[in-house]
Amino acid sequence: SDLLSFGKLRASWGKVGVQPIPHRFQTLAESGFSYSTYSDPLDIALFGGGFRLDDDKGNPDLKPEVKTEWEIGTDLRFFRDALSINMTYYQNNIDGILISVDLTPSSGFDTQYANAAEMENKGFEVEASYNILKGQDYGVDFYANWSTNKNKVLDLEGTETIDLTPGASVSSRAIVGQPLGVLYGTGSQTDDNGNFILDDNGFPQITSSPVVLGDPNPDWRAGAGINAHWKNLQFNVLFEHSQGGEFSPRTLWVLRRFGTVQETANRVTLTQDLVNYAGDVIPAGTTVRGNIEDFGAGPVLLDESWYRTGIGGGFGDNQAYNFSIFDATVTRLREISLGYSINSAAFRERTGLGSITLMATGRNLFTWDGIDGVDPEINQYGVSNGFGLDYFTNPTTRSFLFSLTINY
Repeated sequence: SDLLSFGKLRASWGKVGVQPIPHRFQTLAESGFSYSTYSDPLDIALFGGGFRLDDDKGNPDLKPEVKTEWEIGTDLRFFRDALSINMTYYQNNIDGILISVDLTPSSGFDTQYANAAEMENKGFEVEASYNILKGQDYGVDFYANWSTNKNKVLDLEGTETIDLTPGASVSSRAIVGQPLGVLYGTGSQTDDNGNFILDDNGFPQITSSPVVLGDPNPDWRAGAGINAHWKNLQFNVLFEHSQGGEFSPRTLWVLRRFGTVQETANRVTLTQDLVNYAGDVIPAGTTVRGNIEDFGAGPVLLDESWYRTGIGGGFGDNQAYNFSIFDATVTRLREISLGYSINSAAFRERTGLGSITLMATGRNLFTWDGIDGVDPEINQYGVSNGFGLDYFTNPTTRSFLFSLTINY
């Protein structure tokens, strides 16, 4: 019919494996190390080379990581194929996830690569495209996608938590019953209703042990774009959006400590006496650098004693890191391109070429997010199971590309 021109239901089941990283089955030797002393460090590379036993223990019991997945979906086309919609629901279980696990110091090693986790994923994906205009020498197509994924760590081979980013004050962890990569560190004490437990001056108090601070996994992702052409001119634009999730911009913590961000440079004239984190009373009429906040017991002053030496700056130990966790929602203009093709009959006859296409492309041109100066897409640990963290990480690059394509 003119309404539904094509329809298909589909279902599938599959099992795939991921091989362990090579050379991790036995303990090897390493080079390029140094021993630090209180005087000059001993750098083996400067003294003819040398080897020592690797601090990563080999594992002869390694086996492939196995993912078992099933999915159901539908592919629909409407209005003589002008509108296409594809929908998929999937669920998978990953058994024997390959990660590096911390070992006790008494073992003589730091880590061991092992099949140490089990996780499940459930998600839904939608893709759509619509031919808005179509003519002999012009056309405009709109396309969009939306997806959501929920995951949960089911088992960690005899332990409840594995640190995926060792050495970080706020770490990304695998914790049984939680999504993979949750942010973990000390936070502020709260009651059963989520209200801050305050000290005598009206400031939050730090927890005695680490807690889950946030989930870096987004609630959903989406993208939308337009492909258009008119005669020999081509145009494409793509926007992407990631909704929700948390991000720990530790670069910002350091800048707070040194007072080099707008948050700490803010100037305010007090209209009433206020107490700061150090317990000092700042009289009304005083102009100070800082911010006024109410944690539940009346306004207090967040000045240097809060950001630099208190629990709210995020840098160093004894911090309530929840005040330094941000919403990772971000929208970006991922790519825009403009091209022109020369392929007329006269051109082909004179040059012997099929066509020439000139293309100009810009990527990551604009980003809209709620974190000043830091892109929540970056990750200190690169492509790994630990994510949602930044510490002086290289920023996302904005790039401009110009290309010439010649077809014979």
